[in-house]
Amino acid sequence: MIEFMTIGQLAARTGLSVRTLRFYADAGLLPEAGRSGSGYRVFGTEAVHRGRLIRTLRELGVGLDDIKRVLDAEVSLNEVVAEHSRALDAQIRLLQLQRAVLRSFIRTDDPKELQHMADLTSLTAVERRRIVEDYLDAVFGDHADAVAEKLSMAVRELPEDPTTEQLDAWVELAGLLRDPDFIATSHGMAERAREEGPEPDVAQFEIGKAVGEIAGPAARAGVDPASAEALAVVERLEALSSKPPEDRGVVAERIAAFTDRRVGRYWTLVGVINGWGPTQAPDDIVDTWEWYGRALRAHC
Repeated sequence: MIEFMTIGQLAARTGLSVRTLRFYADAGLLPEAGRSGSGYRVFGTEAVHRGRLIRTLRELGVGLDDIKRVLDAEVSLNEVVAEHSRALDAQIRLLQLQRAVLRSFIRTDDPKELQHMADLTSLTAVERRRIVEDYLDAVFGDHADAVAEKLSMAVRELPEDPTTEQLDAWVELAGLLRDPDFIATSHGMAERAREEGPEPDVAQFEIGKAVGEIAGPAARAGVDPASAEALAVVERLEALSSKPPEDRGVVAERIAAFTDRRVGRYWTLVGVINGWGPTQAPDDIVDTWEWYGRALRAHC
């Protein structure tokens, strides 16, 4: 025997209000079984299952159009749920990013800085990745190599729930990768590296280590690069090489070409974004090499 119920009885069994049930019925989501002798709507037991399903999906945020597609068997419930789940994931990531931006806003009241940060962080993941790719294209062009690959792989997407430090690092990194002067400097480094060959001299690694150990203390002590003490450092480093000493001016020029503290800053920011933890302070390394370059020029 088919059971019929009034809209009030249906409301009691579905947890939906009479007004809401009328709206769903008028929208074609709840077919009526007919009308009573007094002209009131009546529904069959199927309306209970449909009403509960509609209520559940609406509570989960699924739109009426998608619910109707499910009820009309145009798509499966699993397909709609999966699609809605993906949309929720994207929305959650956006909300988490917006929360991180708001946390950063607390630390500044500069309208321009706030707008700049909001603009950069509101970009999609694809648009943020495009900033990195545009930088690599400008620096390496059609000569992509292992260095370009390393730079590309190092910069990953912001975490879904970034810390304030990670968000700040991304904003600074994006500005660095868009800086025309940094792009030009990076391009010059890449060009020079290609000219000098793809494989560095293994002995240069030992020299580089020695510069840190021998020139580093002099740089940190504030020794005048033009002094006799600095000359002694230069001669000591030259003596470590098995090759005849190069022209000091040429070596100094090479150091200047590859010594840019913004490169060190790049890796520091990448480390923060990737959560690599504390890294070696690049400024100390750059200070040492800059001091050594000045000492070489002073004693050409």
